[in-house]
Amino acid sequence: MTDRSSEIISQSTGTPLVSVLMLCYNQQSTIDEAIRSVMLQKAPFEFELVIANDCSTDATENRTKAWADKYPGKITLISRRQNLGLQRNLLDAYSHCRGKYIAICEGDDFWCSRHKLRRQAEWMENHPETAICFHRVVNYYADTGEMSLSNGPGTTPRLMTVTDLAKANLISNVSVMYRALSHSELPRWIEQTPLTDYALHMLHASRGDIRFMPQPMAVYRRYSRGIWSGDNRRALELARDVRQLLISHFAGREEITQPLSQALGRILEALSKPAAESSPATPPRRSLLSRLRASISRLLPPPRIK
Repeated sequence: MTDRSSEIISQSTGTPLVSVLMLCYNQQSTIDEAIRSVMLQKAPFEFELVIANDCSTDATENRTKAWADKYPGKITLISRRQNLGLQRNLLDAYSHCRGKYIAICEGDDFWCSRHKLRRQAEWMENHPETAICFHRVVNYYADTGEMSLSNGPGTTPRLMTVTDLAKANLISNVSVMYRALSHSELPRWIEQTPLTDYALHMLHASRGDIRFMPQPMAVYRRYSRGIWSGDNRRALELARDVRQLLISHFAGREEITQPLSQALGRILEALSKPAAESSPATPPRRSLLSRLRASISRLLPPPRIK
């Protein structure tokens, strides 16, 4: 059910196998590329795009309306009349996703393979034991133009479980596809944490296996103003809070709570150190090879669907 302060501008039709969930707020400079990368997907099945615009004050709403007009019946566009915030916007948008599977593409990220949805959905259809499928992404550092690849060689097993995910979050949000839960299965405590991505990964992963695909099929924009950049202590506090919520939620499932508690212990230990130690003033010096790769990456454009 849509929040009373919201309006459904357009509604997708048909019976989609996959719903693509896109949250946006004041992203007029990136939203076109995000939507374009979804609508260019080559898939032998129906899919829908559910866009939840959280009362943007720039031209984001006009841009999303233009795309909805261009693809009638393919896009559900929800326009907030007042800002709900990330968590409430997400929970309400999730309730509008009608697909058997849900993929995520935020309004400032985009996909760089037109076969992403097909590859992931085919795997999920052929492997009903899989709850989550994700892949490598290109990290694009918008402030410098540098790029890197996530999930380096040998760091991420092809097959994982929720126990592995409880140790550390290896999943980039723009890469994920979930076997959808019903909206009623999402706990209200999600509204208490800004780290909704890790919370959702854990909730879905508790229902089955996790499959990793090594192909990079999306671009994740990273900014210096993000919660994982600059203020390391704040990032640790958020990581602490979401793990405490997850430990409470999964009480009685030791295969989940034990690695979560171990990770929480390491976070608490880091937080117990003086601020100067937990938030170093300068990042560690990168190797010569790393700096060379960064310099070369600045000369190249991010990969895009042609």
